[in-house]
Amino acid sequence: MEQVPPPPLTRRDLRPLYEAFSEEDDEDGNMIFLFSSFGYITQDHRAYFWAEQEDIRTSLKLLCDDDVYPHAPANVTVVTEPVGNDIYLKRPPLNVVYLDTSLLPVLTLNETRILEKLKACSHTNIVPYLGCIVRRDRIVSLAFKRLSATLFQRVGASHAPFNAASCMESTESVVRHLHSLGLAHNDLNPGNIMVDENDEVYVIDFGSCREVGQGLITAGTRGWIYEEFTTSESCHDLIALDKIRAWLGEETSCSVDQQQVNLAPTL
Repeated sequence: MEQVPPPPLTRRDLRPLYEAFSEEDDEDGNMIFLFSSFGYITQDHRAYFWAEQEDIRTSLKLLCDDDVYPHAPANVTVVTEPVGNDIYLKRPPLNVVYLDTSLLPVLTLNETRILEKLKACSHTNIVPYLGCIVRRDRIVSLAFKRLSATLFQRVGASHAPFNAASCMESTESVVRHLHSLGLAHNDLNPGNIMVDENDEVYVIDFGSCREVGQGLITAGTRGWIYEEFTTSESCHDLIALDKIRAWLGEETSCSVDQQQVNLAPTL
């Protein structure tokens, strides 16, 4: 494939941009650096990715569309660009673990299929899916209503009162809805629950959502699962709900205690 250099860019343009470290420390207790990796998707949806410590522009390599984007089925909902600031575009997760695996198109196509199914069987607390951006007859991104903050951000960074019970009720309602359709989310955590400006709760990220019993490419987030798993099961969501409920209880009680301290009269 002919290598076309990317346009002029800065480090801020690179997404994702991260460093990988070994799970084991060196003899001095320091993390062991493995590599830096970074990706870049152009305005016309050409995907570049690399994982080395070189000059950014010279080290980015153009990826073949077949390795990144799936062909768009005829029955998908299509959104026309350009889109407004009220719309969030989810692009393929460029990551070294997916290079030369053909898994990225599978991930996007599977998530699109689930989102189209949920669009037909909607729920108030599932993030509104608007459709796909299609270029070169391929799905290059998924379009959603843009929301204000994740549950992590809302509870951790804001001092405003938060109704944890209502949040759990909405999240549990989504889980019941998914399970009634024979689906499991498989990655519930406070980063995949968002709120809008009115604190309405929405479950997001259906990249690991599959029919119960199906094998998974991605699954769960450490700290919000009981153990590693590779199959879609409803019990994964129930375990995550228990962990989120416990976390919310701790976070909101700490917030209330802090508010009481702030409101206490000074002598």
